[in-house]
Amino acid sequence: MKDGKKQILIVEDDEQMRALLQDMIEEEGYQTDSVNNGSEAFRKLVRESFDLVITDIRMPGLTGLDILPGIKKLQPDVPIIVITAFGSEEIRLRALARGANSYLEKPIHFHKLKTLIHEVVSSKEQK
Repeated sequence: MKDGKKQILIVEDDEQMRALLQDMIEEEGYQTDSVNNGSEAFRKLVRESFDLVITDIRMPGLTGLDILPGIKKLQPDVPIIVITAFGSEEIRLRALARGANSYLEKPIHFHKLKTLIHEVVSSKEQK
């Protein structure tokens, strides 16, 4: 935790979406770090502890679904929110089975995401 703020890792290959997420989350009082692929996410997760991970599913190289088990292995208690523009019930179920706590489809409704982030982070604090 930097500066006493909760630390959130954003894993998103789309630069504009990553910047939007960072701005929105930082406006809510959280510290963010971001990477644009699964391999970079693992490098961050090995060195730093996070209070929440938000990951896209469709990315070059390792997909969001690919990295979920590895995230849980590195940081078992970290909650994960999965976002995707290419969602389906099958993908939602696979994401949840691999360790995601929540699943959102794009376009993201930022009010809903903000509420979800607050719920997930405060739920982690209570454990």
